[in-house]
Amino acid sequence: MNRARITTLVSTALATIPAATQQSSSTVELTFASASLEPALPNAGRSIRLQPGGVFEAKAVTLRELIQYAYQRYGFDRREVVGGPAWIDSLRLDVLASAAEEHWIEPDGAPRKTWAMLRSLLEKRFQLRIDEASRTRPVYVLMVADRAGRLGASMRRTTVDCGALMRGDTPPPARSEGVPCGTKTPPGRLFANTVTMQTLASMLSSHLDRPVIDSTGLDGRFDIQLESADIKAAPDYRPGPSDAGLPPTARIPITDAVREQLGLNLEPGIGAVSVLVVRHAERPTLR
Repeated sequence: MNRARITTLVSTALATIPAATQQSSSTVELTFASASLEPALPNAGRSIRLQPGGVFEAKAVTLRELIQYAYQRYGFDRREVVGGPAWIDSLRLDVLASAAEEHWIEPDGAPRKTWAMLRSLLEKRFQLRIDEASRTRPVYVLMVADRAGRLGASMRRTTVDCGALMRGDTPPPARSEGVPCGTKTPPGRLFANTVTMQTLASMLSSHLDRPVIDSTGLDGRFDIQLESADIKAAPDYRPGPSDAGLPPTARIPITDAVREQLGLNLEPGIGAVSVLVVRHAERPTLR
């Protein structure tokens, strides 16, 4: 499985979108108004971004990476993609697509309408057919540690609506670290604001040796601060002014940090995970 992580920070990508142009999700079409695919330049850096004006832009990405992005169920959802011809890992593409309207962001920060439009584009241009299947894998099960349901001091509930915030319908709340609906991963630390437990489980998976399945039963959104020597910096991390004042990282395993700081347990086990199976894909004609 290609484990390249391509992070889309909706709060950053959409920061310059005029509030008045964001439309109701019910009016967004499930196909892009226009789209182009071109071969990527040699040695170009990989990225996937949502730009103002309903623009989706990907640079130097493979079809496998586009599938992982398009078939997300929630933020940071990176399911294993199995099957398909060899070129889905070797052919690197630049994709530029524009929707008829602005991106619609849901309360948890997910641009699900844009993901649906990208799925339609992949089905048309690659004749892509995807099945979802279940595979048995070693996993960690994320659970609430305290029987009374008490959470750790570094995890708190939030009622921030990311979509309303991006549209300017509500003012941004005060934050001690980072911005609402955004994440930051300096070495040894994870700051994740306005995330669901499913998103947190996926984020933890990238710092562990197996997928994490959410079994907390916790609904809603949370602000998270986690500190552990096992947390790896994001590939696109660039130190900011606030990072200079961070104290030394706690030298504890991430499983201990999750329990002590968040009030959650990571229980090892065997479980069923959802994977994406490529049943058919045709190499596109490129300019």
